[in-house]
Amino acid sequence: MSALPETHAIFDAAGRRITWCEYGDPNGRFAIAAHGTPGSRYQGIPLHEPAAAAGWRLIFPDRPGYGRTSPLAGTASPDPGFHDWDDDALAILDHLGADKATLLGFSGGGGYALALAARFPARVERLVLVCAMIPGTPRKTLRRRIHLVSALYAAARWAPGLAGAMLAGTGVFAHARRNSVSAWPVADQAVMNDPVAKKNSDLDGHEARTQGTAAAVTDLRRYDRELPEPLESITVPTVFLHGSADGNVPIEVARRAHERIPGSVFETVAGAGHLFLAQDPAPLLRVLR
Repeated sequence: MSALPETHAIFDAAGRRITWCEYGDPNGRFAIAAHGTPGSRYQGIPLHEPAAAAGWRLIFPDRPGYGRTSPLAGTASPDPGFHDWDDDALAILDHLGADKATLLGFSGGGGYALALAARFPARVERLVLVCAMIPGTPRKTLRRRIHLVSALYAAARWAPGLAGAMLAGTGVFAHARRNSVSAWPVADQAVMNDPVAKKNSDLDGHEARTQGTAAAVTDLRRYDRELPEPLESITVPTVFLHGSADGNVPIEVARRAHERIPGSVFETVAGAGHLFLAQDPAPLLRVLR
């Protein structure tokens, strides 16, 4: 996209602001996305032209506390966990006049997409989980995760302030961020070194941190426990799309969840890492078709 997409906004009954961007065909089939961690409504930029060609209208909201969407702090007690995005997503669909939509969950947005599908199956046409992290994944299943990511999850649990600094890339972590590319699988290094992908990623990351890093740290802490609803209770058609070389969310994570969700489908992107959509959205568009 040559210019930033328009930011849309509505307000809920409590006065909270809920923001999103739209990509693709404005008259196409609806899909709504739970962005990754950290992430924002700009995460859909690489999908705009492919989605338009395929006839899809992609809705990318800022989840609570990200971008321009108000946090839930002070409005939700007790903590709703992965269900904290439910009301925002449904409010957007209602506002747009969509009874049902395909639901996308990317990376750290996987838990939020699963939670919405579990509690509101009548509003979900299909669930597509792309390199998605799964709540409550045992640590033995994460053995192939790169050490940097594991350290971030551990910091979120035991030293949230440290995790926030890591996510923000401040202080000593500014240098570490610049030199961390080599820690990633080769497939992801290629994406990180691509000028267009890097520009989009930097924009998305900057917008994700507009309100600080508290929302991202909360995301990471939540993944230590399972959803209130067991994966076996998911009834909507579910597809897993995962890169075989993913070092952020190892493919074993998705395979384990696939075995627990009745009738789910597993699609592997051979040789791809965690960030493959930034360069090649074609596998996702094939799944959507």
